[in-house]
Amino acid sequence: MDIQAHFPPGLATLHNFIRKHDPDDIADFDNIDDPQPGACAEGPAAAEEGQLAEGLPRAAERRQTNERRDRIVQEMWVQYQTELSRCNLVE
Repeated sequence: MDIQAHFPPGLATLHNFIRKHDPDDIADFDNIDDPQPGACAEGPAAAEEGQLAEGLPRAAERRQTNERRDRIVQEMWVQYQTELSRCNLVE
């Protein structure tokens, strides 16, 4: 764990160095060949993933995202309560 604790600050330092000395580094990825050309998600997975949007999210998109987040939170809460009951830890 002592060694692992050095990774985040080391990576942050490397990130800052690259941002300072080569701020256009991200642009270097524009012309990279696709390792799996033509591969894309199909079926229900493709519909779930959606597409990247351009511009800021609109109210409908924010509402959809908030509803999804709330649904996930509720499902996690129910699972947590179920686990507490299963372990007899409910007060």
